[in-house]
Amino acid sequence: MGIAAAVFLDQFFKGWITANVKDTAGIDLPLPVRLIYVENRGAAFGILQNMRWMFVALGIAVIIAVCVVIVRENITSPLALAGASLIAAGTAGNMIDRALNGYVVDMFQLTFIDFAIFNIADIALTFGGLITCLYILLLHPKRV
Repeated sequence: MGIAAAVFLDQFFKGWITANVKDTAGIDLPLPVRLIYVENRGAAFGILQNMRWMFVALGIAVIIAVCVVIVRENITSPLALAGASLIAAGTAGNMIDRALNGYVVDMFQLTFIDFAIFNIADIALTFGGLITCLYILLLHPKRV
């Protein structure tokens, strides 16, 4: 349920940005963030441009791997499941864009630092990775 909700939120907001911000100079928010419309045909920071189908295949592999690990390891920890769910949701959100459009819509630009422009799926992936790493390092019963 959480994965579907995160993917829906990501796709809904990307659609809203496309419909309302695409042909504008962007929207300044009362935060150190600006909403803009950017088509990213690569990965993080725009690397590996125009590798659409490689990213779609990689996305499918990541989602399958997350599901296999959850089932095979019998993961029941809410923290571990949250991390895995965010990784799967972020992967699915960006994979949908790449499969349908050939690019990912990015929209959040930090105004206080020169940083990559990102989207909700990227946020989900980042927090999912951080949560998963913290779980493995601090809480996983099989840690070394």
